[in-house]
Order: sequence, then structure tokens, then C-alpha cells
Amino acid sequence: MAAPTPVTKTFWDGTRGMTRWYAAWADATALTDSVVVDVSALAPEPNAIKVRSIDIWLNGDLQVDLEFDATTDELLDRFIGQTDVTNWGYRDYTDGPNAGFAPDQTAAGFVKDLLLTTTGQALGDEVSLLIVYERS
Repeated sequence: MAAPTPVTKTFWDGTRGMTRWYAAWADATALTDSVVVDVSALAPEPNAIKVRSIDIWLNGDLQVDLEFDATTDELLDRFIGQTDVTNWGYRDYTDGPNAGFAPDQTAAGFVKDLLLTTTGQALGDEVSLLIVYERS
């Protein structure tokens, strides 16, 4: 079997954007570096995005890592689910000094995209994301 094919919808006005992302597992195949936000597909294309907030719903005992794409991916945040419970997580990064979580654009191999990697997933697990971001 194969990893799930995520369903995504992106809204972008040239300055601020939002992406909805959903995947459900039909087996235990992991997602590795699955693109959540394809920055090069945004028009006009920004140099990078700064994440303002993340809403995440996890059904199942899996771990979700959100990373900025580079030679060595830069971890944005990690979320861990729990068996037989729906976990909801919310992160608001706007209170920080940069009013959002910005990637290190000087990192080797920086590509701009926001990626998702899972571990511990099983049949029936689900992940739903709502990510709000802006031009960095």
C-alpha cells in the first residue's frame, strides 16, 4: 500500500495565506517530507513564509513533524496524538519578536516549502491542519 494522498486547499492574496490540509491512513505507511505549503506555487511568490498559527486535529497515536525544507530540514513544531482520542492543538506564534515563526533562509539547501513527516501512524489515523502564514 502507499501513504495517503493529502487533500489540500490554499488561499493566498500576495501577502497573507492559509492552507487547509487533510490525510487519512488506509495502512501504516508514513508520510515523509509531504509538501503542505508549496511556496513556489504562490503568486506572487515570496522569498519565504512566516507561520502565524497552526490548528491541528490528530486522530490516532501518531507523531506529526512540520518542517521547513532545507538540506537538513528545520523543525517548526511537533505534535503527538493519542490512541482512541481526538487531540486538538493550536499554536499562535504571533507573540514572538518576529510576529510569527520564520525559517532560517540562510540554511544550506533552503527551498522555502513547509513539509510534514509522520511516524507511528496506523490504519484509520487522521490529521487535519489549518495553517495561517504571511510573506516573510
